[in-house]
Amino acid sequence: MNFLLTLQNVSVLFLLILVGYIAGRSNIITIVGQRELSSLVLKVTMPATIILALQMEYTPERLMIAFKIIGIVILAYIGMIFLSIFISRIFNVNDGQRNVIQIALILPNTSFMGYPIVLSILGGESLFFAVLGVGLVFEITSWTYGIYTICKTTEFDFRKNLAKNIIFSPGILSIAIGFLLFILSIKIPEPIHTTMKMLGQATSPLAMIVVGILLSRSNIMECLTTVRLYIIALTRLLVFPLLILMILKTFEFTGMELIIPVVMLSMPTAAYVAMFSENVGNDTNLASQVIFISSLLSLITIPIMVMLTTRLA
Repeated sequence: MNFLLTLQNVSVLFLLILVGYIAGRSNIITIVGQRELSSLVLKVTMPATIILALQMEYTPERLMIAFKIIGIVILAYIGMIFLSIFISRIFNVNDGQRNVIQIALILPNTSFMGYPIVLSILGGESLFFAVLGVGLVFEITSWTYGIYTICKTTEFDFRKNLAKNIIFSPGILSIAIGFLLFILSIKIPEPIHTTMKMLGQATSPLAMIVVGILLSRSNIMECLTTVRLYIIALTRLLVFPLLILMILKTFEFTGMELIIPVVMLSMPTAAYVAMFSENVGNDTNLASQVIFISSLLSLITIPIMVMLTTRLA
């Protein structure tokens, strides 16, 4: 894939992040508005995007590829979890911050950036595999290991409402609905389909604007001058994806089984890390700073990873 074309597509999304950043810094959108907008994306427009992405014709081949991607991503997360534990120990930080770093290293921004970027760069077929193959594992990992690790040094009760949070999280619930419709070959009728399509079209711009607003709450100069943030970000953006790419190539994976895991796991740190940190009382500032630097650097790293992966696939 052409580097400049990929950079152009990613740049459009980053201009939307800039819009969100300006709106946040100028207080056009307040902290209350930020939370409401995030909730709108997570609970309304993103589920519409996910369900429509799974509105594909059922074929055993398509299902088999999705299951293979799920297996690959599960193994990738296991590897990233073990590596993140060791990497987090090189930093001179307290235990709470170390836990935030561990989760920042393993959770890519699947929903707010992964889906929009895959859709804009690789098209609708790839979004199907991104949602079913990567999104499901991401959501389960986030709501189990993610919350558990971030709240280890806090008084937050990890087990309270755990099953409810997993089953009824917007991401998992919408994937389950979409998958059921896919398996049963049920097509969403009009005018519901058109309504959901219009909502889905709002996901990319709104998601990028939300990321920008989150970044506007960070101390820019502190972010830009803190070396450890660059180490964490580059590990998330390049080191882990390149390791996954080399391993998949070694075992001769090709096509979507290679492209989707690598591209989706090369996204910057997920907004979930800041949200979870805020909810359980951990270091929200550190989480936001990692999100900022990784999102900034991904303007260059995403086109590189997309170009490299699609060429090797």
